[in-house]
Amino acid sequence: MQGYGRGRGYGGGFRSFISMPNPLPPPPPGTLRVATAVIDNRGLNSIISPRFARAPFIAVIDIMGNIAVNTQIIENPAASAPRGAGSAVAQWLISSGVRAVLAVNLGHHIYSIFQQAGITIYTVQPGIRVIDALRSVGLVKG
Repeated sequence: MQGYGRGRGYGGGFRSFISMPNPLPPPPPGTLRVATAVIDNRGLNSIISPRFARAPFIAVIDIMGNIAVNTQIIENPAASAPRGAGSAVAQWLISSGVRAVLAVNLGHHIYSIFQQAGITIYTVQPGIRVIDALRSVGLVKG
């Protein structure tokens, strides 16, 4: 009976419907890579989205010595996925070297994936700029 009647829960095969971009190259040594979901593409002035995995864009920020040294805004292909968006986005961010996320709210599944991967989760207010959120949690100065 081994192998029969198992694996009927969530998680099996949903990611195959979502084509995420290739993982980003790893951040330089001594750099903290942070990600957040945003509603527009304006760099550090982008507005944080109230939804994480289904936001239109994902911002990836490299921070070195309390200074944001690089910001990339990536269109989120999982935003309109029928299901499995949280898993796809979480796995892509982890494989891209993200070690912290800023989020208004996370679904249970994506939250669990981040926790298991050791990702630091910072809760922020909706509708604020990325730079202001980074300042509010103490990741950047000034």
